[in-house]
Amino acid sequence: MERKHNWIVIALVGLWVAFTVTLAVWWLIFGLRQLDLINQSNLEGAVQLHRHYQMLLGEGSILIVSLIGGGMALFYYARREQKRHAQVEEFFAAFTHDAKTALTSLRLQAESLQEDYAESGENPLLDRLLRDTVRLQLQLENSLFLVNLPHGKFFLEPITLGDRIEALRLHWPDLAIRQSGDGMLMADARALESVLTNIVQNAVTHGHATQVDFNVQRSEGRLRVTVIDNGAGFQGDLNQLGKLFVRHARGSGSGVGLYIVRQLIKRMDGTINFRSGDSGFVAEFELPEAAGTHASGVLSQDSHAGSVRTNYEATVAGRR
Repeated sequence: MERKHNWIVIALVGLWVAFTVTLAVWWLIFGLRQLDLINQSNLEGAVQLHRHYQMLLGEGSILIVSLIGGGMALFYYARREQKRHAQVEEFFAAFTHDAKTALTSLRLQAESLQEDYAESGENPLLDRLLRDTVRLQLQLENSLFLVNLPHGKFFLEPITLGDRIEALRLHWPDLAIRQSGDGMLMADARALESVLTNIVQNAVTHGHATQVDFNVQRSEGRLRVTVIDNGAGFQGDLNQLGKLFVRHARGSGSGVGLYIVRQLIKRMDGTINFRSGDSGFVAEFELPEAAGTHASGVLSQDSHAGSVRTNYEATVAGRR
């Protein structure tokens, strides 16, 4: 998609140069022909007409050369800007990937320290370190998606939503995450994880929520997931949510998280909308249901269960 856009820009530059040069050449030829006609009907002013002829020819030639030179310069700088942009993207992607690897190692070490000192009671510094590593990992992941969104490839596969929600409990052990219903949907595993993580992170960071509920329903071959938190909600313009670098208040974020959510859902053939709930914030999205899922594909689940393997999942696993 990005390459197609680049070639469209180059093609438009080429068309503009060709049009302006052609117009200038036509203007020059037309002017010279008019002088020839006047010269044929007025022989007394031949010397003066010849001077105008030379002036028109010189000025027209300079104009044409200037247009060609300007067009070539525009083409050169457009290509150079595209190459520079590609180099910046490659550097940023490599840098973010390396930073994410180092941060993952740091998080594993912090988790090991937390387990070693578990008998000594709670350690606020370690807890804060783990929360910060989760937040930084999410920001780096968003940066990678932001760079790769125009040309990144998605691998859609059947994914059990409950498994992804269960992974969120490991990132936010102090957050009450409840789930009602389950099912399998067609999605990219990494993209779906980023969507869920960003929604929960938004509820915790900006809404100061202590509880997040996931309600799953089946609707005409699609799964509708409603995420409701008990946080402070959103007081601004809901139509501006999901737009990049739009700050809704002095203490609000850059908008990258919800922008990534909206774009990833769209790339996975889904829809999403945000609204204010009775108490808190609501994010509702739909994604295609996995092929072969029947009416019992959405199951009730104990809202306080830590890890549940439903009969539906066992049946699907047995078919593979």
